[in-house]
Amino acid sequence: MASRLEINFIRLLSRCESIASEKRGEAEWRLEKYVSALEEMMVALRKSVSKPTAELLTEYMRKVDFLKGLLEADKLSSTTEKALANQFLAPGRTPTIANERMPVSKTVHMQTKARCTGEMRDELLGTV
Repeated sequence: MASRLEINFIRLLSRCESIASEKRGEAEWRLEKYVSALEEMMVALRKSVSKPTAELLTEYMRKVDFLKGLLEADKLSSTTEKALANQFLAPGRTPTIANERMPVSKTVHMQTKARCTGEMRDELLGTV
């Protein structure tokens, strides 16, 4: 049985993954705030009396680190740097919620990779 904190963490993580999968504008501030809240919740989960198993904590941390890395890669100036940073991101291995066939973080990783490749192609061909 998951604690209230873990349930809220999973809900926020799922929301962050769905925001990350959408095309974000420059004025999108929610994802950054949500990821920082996830980090705080992660610390609280580790200190919790009814904390999840070590494997689950590791998977949660991997997903939070992936989202953090995605935000950092978006802040880079050149498309080449973004593409390179995106290659080093490690998406989560398991689905966040039960009804997912493929982990959303893997889908986000593929979408971001395709977006970076498209931007590099546009930059190279001068079709911006």
